[in-house]
Amino acid sequence: MIKRAFTLIELLIVIAIVGILATLLTTNLQGARSRARDSRRKQEFYHLQQSLRLYYNDHAGFPTTAALMALWGSPLVSLDGNTTYASFLPYDPLSTTTNLLTYRYYSDGTTYILGTSLENASDPDISVSQLRCPSTYPSYSATYSPDNAQEYVVCEE
Repeated sequence: MIKRAFTLIELLIVIAIVGILATLLTTNLQGARSRARDSRRKQEFYHLQQSLRLYYNDHAGFPTTAALMALWGSPLVSLDGNTTYASFLPYDPLSTTTNLLTYRYYSDGTTYILGTSLENASDPDISVSQLRCPSTYPSYSATYSPDNAQEYVVCEE
């Protein structure tokens, strides 16, 4: 009687194919996660932009760099404490409980610019965002931006 079974070579080939497929799937999932974090950053910037505009309407100016950075992780409220513009100034999605990463913010009170590095360096929104802030981006990038090629920014409009 002849027993039918897999040979060692057949088993090794199947294991190799499964390993290659698992590697491809893992790589694709990592890319999807970084794109999701970049999307979250853009959404948070949109909400921060709206909050800063409301703050400006009430106070005829934006919070200064030092004032807003001291509040990061807390609510953005009016000077008298009666109006809440943002319930929470969010941290970067890569933050951990032991390493809180804030977004970059610069303001002299009359203009502002918010910045963050996106994980996807080929995101077309990076260059578009930099072009939208022609008056504030050059001085901001010289001081605050660690990597201009990946810096996504929003400013007052």
